[in-house]
Amino acid sequence: MRDLTVSRRRVGLISLIGLLAALPAAAHLMEDQQGTLNIVDARGYLVISLPVSALRGVDDNRDGRLDGRELQRHAAAIERDLRARVRIADGEVAVPLEGVLLNLSADEQHREGGPATHLVMLAVAMFPQSPRRPRLELRVFGRSPAERTYRFVATRRSASGRSEEDLQRFTPRSPRHEFFE
Repeated sequence: MRDLTVSRRRVGLISLIGLLAALPAAAHLMEDQQGTLNIVDARGYLVISLPVSALRGVDDNRDGRLDGRELQRHAAAIERDLRARVRIADGEVAVPLEGVLLNLSADEQHREGGPATHLVMLAVAMFPQSPRRPRLELRVFGRSPAERTYRFVATRRSASGRSEEDLQRFTPRSPRHEFFE
């Protein structure tokens, strides 16, 4: 069983590296308060920009931003926190996130690699089979009104081979959505 778990993690990590290699090089990996879930067969590739103000106990200097040292110092705690607050499922069956990567998001006021108001999370959901009812639950909302709404797009290929897209908005009052209903 351990070999299967290690193998799934390797596949997830390799898949995530492939996703990153396919992304264009740009200052913004993902716009603030936006996310995508791209479903390819039995894998869901998640990219989401999360506000630093929604994270607990990581902004050591209390400047409202996260710098590289703070991210490095708190990466394990941030990952644990986000795994609990960003959940993917197929219907009611929870699916673990694999190969979670965290990166600071550059913005107009801060150069890439400098302190950031948002953090980008990348992960792969390894569904046991191609999901019929993919569902996302987000419980990571910032303090300011602009940080309390996410625009989220899910994509997949239908059984007929057509590309499907579903746009949802997540808020504290509506933190859970099933895609492609």
